[in-house]
Amino acid sequence: MATLAVLGLGNMGSALAHCLLKAGYSVCVWNRTPEKTKSFAKVGAVICASSEDAVAASEFVIVCIKSHKEAIDLVRGLSVSLEGKTICDMSTGDTSDADSLVSFLSEKNADYMLGMINAYPSGIGSSDTTILTVGSAGTWDRYGEVIRSLGGKSAQIGEKPAALAALFAGLFTVRQGFMFGMIYGALVCQKAGVPMQVYADQLPATIKLVNDYYDLFARTVPTEDYDDAEASLKVYALAQEDALKTCVSLNAPADFIRIMHDRTKAAWEDGYGDKQLTSLVKHMTEAC
Repeated sequence: MATLAVLGLGNMGSALAHCLLKAGYSVCVWNRTPEKTKSFAKVGAVICASSEDAVAASEFVIVCIKSHKEAIDLVRGLSVSLEGKTICDMSTGDTSDADSLVSFLSEKNADYMLGMINAYPSGIGSSDTTILTVGSAGTWDRYGEVIRSLGGKSAQIGEKPAALAALFAGLFTVRQGFMFGMIYGALVCQKAGVPMQVYADQLPATIKLVNDYYDLFARTVPTEDYDDAEASLKVYALAQEDALKTCVSLNAPADFIRIMHDRTKAAWEDGYGDKQLTSLVKHMTEAC
């Protein structure tokens, strides 16, 4: 069984280390603040006085600190050889920082893995938790079992760091889009005098429709089959126009619904009116 290291014992790093120990792995731990390592000695971890010691003793090193940029600084400061080791950065950051980290590791003849954790620390180790990774060729074959012990639905999605950053941005947009939709909906209802409790009470019924939207998206976008629309893009454009007019007439913020309407109307004008609303993916891709 591989010897692992976890560098960084914040809430998430601690959760990762505890989960790996429970799974039976030999785990070296290090943290900039040594006090955080004390509790790990009681559960069988190897406490390392320096990041160099932890890396030297391990073949698979999980870095869980603030950002890719800080991870770059950490690995650049190591005095030990990285050759033959796999550095798995679970930190966050943009594509350029991820590329810089991967480039540096390649120069040092080390393999890389970057992970996106789709869970709170309390969810680490759950069979329903997903950690999505990109990595050097062969790294998933060697260490996929380790990652799946941290999240049962984990998977590798490719080798390019940009894939992970793009997936994060896409999923974040979905979550934030839903939240901003509720926020903007609250604003227009307030302008019309609708009590916020009444508005909030109606949201569960709307949320049920989100599952229908997902089904439509999953059925049409991967296959690019946008024909035979039960509710066409044109129908959505007209409904968006009504909502936009309501926001404007009530002097409520309308920028969110205006973006949706303008995109949909443009696709309608370009001949997509009778297709599924999800055909916007194709229309907007062609416009890029």
